[in-house]
Amino acid sequence: MHPLQQAFIDHDGFQCGYCTPGQICSAVGMASELRRCVPSQVTSDLSAPSIALSHDELRERMSGNLCRCGAYNGIVAAIAETHAQETLS
Repeated sequence: MHPLQQAFIDHDGFQCGYCTPGQICSAVGMASELRRCVPSQVTSDLSAPSIALSHDELRERMSGNLCRCGAYNGIVAAIAETHAQETLS
C-alpha cells in the first residue's frame, strides 16, 4: 500500500469509491510537481529553489478535486503527513 493510501485510512480521508482514487492520484501528482518546483497560483517566490507545502499551497493544488462527500479535512491531514514523511526520508 502506498503511504498516502495508509494516511487516508489513518485520517479518515476516504470519500466515495469514485472520489477517493482521484484524490489520491491528484495528491501523488501534486507531490511530483512540488519536487520539480512547479509553481501554483499561490506560490509567493517563483525563484526559490524549492516550494514548501504550506496549507495554502496544498489547498490550491488540490482545488480541482471537488466532491460532496466532505472528507476534506482528513484528506488535507493525510496529504500533509505523507509529504512531511517523504521530505524527511
